[in-house]
Amino acid sequence: MVGYMEEGGKLCCKFEQRLDTVNCLAFENEILEKVKGFAGEIVFDLEKVNYVASAFLRLCLRVFKEIGSGRFTVIHVSPEVKRVFKIAGFDKDLKIQ
Repeated sequence: MVGYMEEGGKLCCKFEQRLDTVNCLAFENEILEKVKGFAGEIVFDLEKVNYVASAFLRLCLRVFKEIGSGRFTVIHVSPEVKRVFKIAGFDKDLKIQ
């Protein structure tokens, strides 16, 4: 499940489950539609997430390419998930907190 909150020019997508391939495929198009044409910053909140699959990394990359550098942030990332981003090399381009 993904919760959305728009406030102050930011769109926050709050994820509340394991981000395995099946879950990601279920909401990928929905997120891409919300992001498309959004003028502000996009924030992915992973506070309740302890696992991400490559499908989620692909989604992050698609959002990053759609909105451009400097407007996409991933927050509340657990050490385990941060390690996955680092192994994939995403820590160099994405803002991960």
